[in-house]
Amino acid sequence: MSHAINSLEKVLLLFAVKLGKQPHVNAIKNGFIRIMPLTLVGAIFVLINNVFLSFDTGSFFYSMGVRLEPTTIETLKGFKVIGGNVYNGTLGIMSLMTPFFIAMALAEERKVDPLAAGLLAIASFMTVTPYEVNGAYAVGANWLGGANIISGIILGLVVAEIFAFIVRRNWIIRLPDSVPPSVARSFSALIPGFIILSIMGIISWALSGISTNFHQIIMDSVSAPLASMGNVVGWTYVIFTSLLWFFGIHGSLALAALDSGIMTPWALENVSLYAEYGSVDAAVAAGKSFHMWAKPMLDSYIFLGGTGATLGLIIAIFIASRRADHRQVAKLALPASIFQINEPIIFGLPIIMNPVMFIPFLLIQPLLAGIMVAAYYLGIIPPVTNIAPWTMPTGLGAFFNTNGSIAALLLALFNLGVAVLVYLPFVVISNKAQNTIDKEESEEDIANALKF
Repeated sequence: MSHAINSLEKVLLLFAVKLGKQPHVNAIKNGFIRIMPLTLVGAIFVLINNVFLSFDTGSFFYSMGVRLEPTTIETLKGFKVIGGNVYNGTLGIMSLMTPFFIAMALAEERKVDPLAAGLLAIASFMTVTPYEVNGAYAVGANWLGGANIISGIILGLVVAEIFAFIVRRNWIIRLPDSVPPSVARSFSALIPGFIILSIMGIISWALSGISTNFHQIIMDSVSAPLASMGNVVGWTYVIFTSLLWFFGIHGSLALAALDSGIMTPWALENVSLYAEYGSVDAAVAAGKSFHMWAKPMLDSYIFLGGTGATLGLIIAIFIASRRADHRQVAKLALPASIFQINEPIIFGLPIIMNPVMFIPFLLIQPLLAGIMVAAYYLGIIPPVTNIAPWTMPTGLGAFFNTNGSIAALLLALFNLGVAVLVYLPFVVISNKAQNTIDKEESEEDIANALKF
């Protein structure tokens, strides 16, 4: 292990430190760190709604054998409105908050007014957002949530750069020193704001003329090509969910067509076959076949703690990390990650645009998928014949999805161990890289941040 870590250090450490100081990468990282309170609160209420207030068919507690009266279940469902409202105000507006915090972070890198840049980024986001839902004058929730977060990243960076470009060239209104600073600051952002929002308004107007919008173009350029790859749907989903998440796109939402349109129906077909014949062997003997790439298979053996098997990363942090901030993020993220919710670790560490985590985060899912496929074709694990809730903890999900296979439970735990081993050396390297980055900034670093 020590030799492997030293070899990786030689390749990655210098690159990671250099990239970690790059203004745009740093802005994205710091922006997501500032959003972490929203993601943590939102993830907690998702957990409460989907686990602790769910007792009907298909829920976690129902699968554990807990049965409640229908009236009690309906009463508990009523409380889900609270969590739903909190979700709408946290994870449900991630794409709206992202440009604000990223623009602020980049403006700080460029030594210009961060608050003005952040406000202009939000205004720009809403300027290019369509105000129409089924003929009504309204903003669709799909533009504000995690599925559209890449738009927020792009707009945050672009707006901050344009704002800094204009300010550095003194295309601003300067008031006398006698004017209160808050008033002077407002007027100094007037011309940059007019230019930036004019550009965004023209873009929105031009795209509406061809019946589209900025957000739709970004989403279509990612999800549409992938959704057409039905013949390799499983591997496509496994590879691209983590790749998209690394760049700030909610991979599962971007590839929802593969899930809801292909893999979940395959799971339902498996369940129907099992119910009809009573066992896997009886169905196979009758000439029937089960789908391997049913969505619960991925939830059981690959998405351990969420995309990128990040429960393995959290355990690796507890084992190998010596940084208090990383360990604190891991502690906060652990409860949600146990129930397959990993936004806290993705946004809190963060994993998004983290050069050290790029390799393990992208490598781990194909690796675990390869183990799953091998075990399936060797007859070690059975096909999915049940659909447990996606919030089922690692191991238990595999157990219930296969109607009680101990081999499935053990393979899920084995894959979790593999994930821990893959992440361990990168946790050590991440510690060293962040320690180097945290050292006092040189004058040259500041000068480079001011360049355009």
